[in-house]
Amino acid sequence: MYKLPATHNEDIAYFGTLIDDFNNGNIEPVKFKGTRVPMGIYEQRRNGTYMMRIRCTGGYISPDQLLQLALTAQTHQSELLHLTTRQEIQIHNIAIDQAKSILPELQEVGLSSKGGGGNTVRNIMVDINSGISASGVFDVLPYAADLTTWLISEPDSFTLPRKLKIAFSASEANTDFAVINDLGFIAKIKDGKRGFKVYLGGSVASNPTLGWELFEFTPEEELFNIALAAKRFFSNHGNRKNRHKARLRYIFYKEGVERAKELFFNYYLEIKSNENIIYSQSNLVLGSKYPEIKAIKDDSSEFKIWKTRYVSSQKQPGIFAVIIPFINGNTNSETLLQIAVFARAFGEDVLRFTPRQQLQMRNIPEAWLGNLYQLIHNLGLNTAFPGIVNNVVSCTGADTCRLGICLSKGASSALRNILAKSKLDLDKVSELQINISGCPNSCAQQIWSDIGFSGKVGRNERMYAAYNVFVGASKHENPKLGEVVGTISAKDLPEFTEALLADYIQVKGQYNSFRDYLDAVGKDSTRILLEKFKNIPDFSEDKNYYYDWGSDEPFSVSNKGTAECSAGLFDMIEVDLDIINKSIKLLAGNNNQSEINRILYDIVFSSSRMLLVTKGAEPRTTGETFNLFIDKFINDGLVSSRFKDLIKIAGGSPDFNFSRREVEVIDLANTMIKLYESMDDSLQFKTQSDHLKKPKLDVLTAEESTDDKRIRVKDFRGVPCPLNFVKTKIELSTLKSGDLLEIWLDDGQPILNVPGSVRNEGHKVKSTVQEDYFWKVLIEKAS
Repeated sequence: MYKLPATHNEDIAYFGTLIDDFNNGNIEPVKFKGTRVPMGIYEQRRNGTYMMRIRCTGGYISPDQLLQLALTAQTHQSELLHLTTRQEIQIHNIAIDQAKSILPELQEVGLSSKGGGGNTVRNIMVDINSGISASGVFDVLPYAADLTTWLISEPDSFTLPRKLKIAFSASEANTDFAVINDLGFIAKIKDGKRGFKVYLGGSVASNPTLGWELFEFTPEEELFNIALAAKRFFSNHGNRKNRHKARLRYIFYKEGVERAKELFFNYYLEIKSNENIIYSQSNLVLGSKYPEIKAIKDDSSEFKIWKTRYVSSQKQPGIFAVIIPFINGNTNSETLLQIAVFARAFGEDVLRFTPRQQLQMRNIPEAWLGNLYQLIHNLGLNTAFPGIVNNVVSCTGADTCRLGICLSKGASSALRNILAKSKLDLDKVSELQINISGCPNSCAQQIWSDIGFSGKVGRNERMYAAYNVFVGASKHENPKLGEVVGTISAKDLPEFTEALLADYIQVKGQYNSFRDYLDAVGKDSTRILLEKFKNIPDFSEDKNYYYDWGSDEPFSVSNKGTAECSAGLFDMIEVDLDIINKSIKLLAGNNNQSEINRILYDIVFSSSRMLLVTKGAEPRTTGETFNLFIDKFINDGLVSSRFKDLIKIAGGSPDFNFSRREVEVIDLANTMIKLYESMDDSLQFKTQSDHLKKPKLDVLTAEESTDDKRIRVKDFRGVPCPLNFVKTKIELSTLKSGDLLEIWLDDGQPILNVPGSVRNEGHKVKSTVQEDYFWKVLIEKAS
């Protein structure tokens, strides 16, 4: 549904070589992780075991895509497939070598894992009922698909300060994820024209906030301009030094709301003036059809109850949407194979992964609901319980996640068990959402639910699993985040939740919503309930409190690992900085000459590599590291030329007696550390040499004459790839066949990439001439 970029084959091939390098010990694990995680591949709790996250815009996946994905998982012996709260699907328990064959298999059906993790543009979310709900203003899925296609084709979408999350809602009546993502679009129509209300900076992770309104209404044509402005605003002002303050919302916290908005609109207006990428919707047609299979009629009471709980009517007459529940979002390849085969009979527009970790089947004619019910029953998916029982959301928790504190899946299973046996009329609260995260990171979005829990360490005479308790998120026209009201032990979480639901059900008729109940009496009632569970017995009295749900070992966080979700190439800065500092300490009192030489060489190498990533350079060999350092730092005037000889020696003679130049080596290390410290939070250099401060042309466009033609000149220095090529295409589009355009490009990636891209468009590159510190490229427009 989204289109893979032309470079995808190349990306897969390159990643395959990195896997080989990693297996052969030719690449540092941290550097490999910096490439692996942006490809959507995470190491799980058990070392050497990996998970691959597949991008599914708006949760959409065609029956044929699902079929291939299930077959791939089956072929590679992965029996755990997991539906995420971001409407994606994960293949679990694979070896890293298997990625080399899994990625091409998924590519064959238009699926990719790239951008599934790391500091990238993540999967774009879409209102699950967009296109089928009568309250929706218009279907926003095509917009999300087009935006995905455009963003994943741009290299700078994968080198951001932190992840960038985008969401679309189909109406203001259900703002939902649009107000809690970094960039949110809500469908609106004004004066008969389609457009969006736009929010920026929302998040439910640490220090959560709703987004700030940028546009009360903007026409749909501005979609790409706004997304590009948000990405550029984030890339240039996001904090690359402190990953704990790296998300987009921290720009608002640091600069203040008005200044942050001003910065955004500066980028937006500049883009409007210079690039102005007018969006027009692609012709996305996702058909549905009446199946050529015999309809099954079911008059059983079980079928009728199922219809009231899991089936909803669409705005299309006689057509229905059905929720297929998966416990904790977990399923297996055989289940998905059978669902995919069944779904093919109904066309392409049938399947959506939901943020509740379920599968929605839409566009099912009423006569065939019996067929679907029979399939669900044969698959062993239990739909005999009220919807709230199967609607509990949980992250993977400490079972597989390296950040997990508590076994959130165990807690959710225990909660389901107690609710399944409850005497309460739970159909009365089918609309309520309960979310459980195994740590404060909010992967299960506990603060964006009616009742939410986030894992923490409780302490008595020893540690026990516990949760912070949140209540009362509102997702409608006046959205509000949930509020923390106290803590509860993991052991007591199920019983507490049942007691809270009992209190609400008893008085539900008096209130319009759960939030109204909370504002009136519910928050006080909840705190009183929590007090009843306040006292935790000693281990000798009841050891069950000290074992998390599903664990046969006492609660501990000793196996907690390092986060991978923020991994990226910028992590190498910290790696090299650590190497330098440790190496300098190792020199003290060391009399082993060969060891001293090795340590000094390591310092030179790490000093040379440390900041290359800030210049967009990614060396693949040791020699390339030293050459790029000379080019990007010494030749550009950021580092003194007196170090050039030392760098050349290190590049050509690693066995050189560096002890004779120890003072110079330490001086180089300190120079690079000071340069790093002088950079701002966005890792932009504050100090530049005089020639880099040289102003650009006073006007963006100039005309020069040759003997027979006039040449248009455009200065694209300082414009990163691929925007420099986009600007070049825009300029060429305004010229006639045979006209000449001269563009000025920076050294490095711009001169390596843009001329080739121009040739691929059919134009003629007549010359490339290097000036002191940039290149002049003369282009003749094709006929």
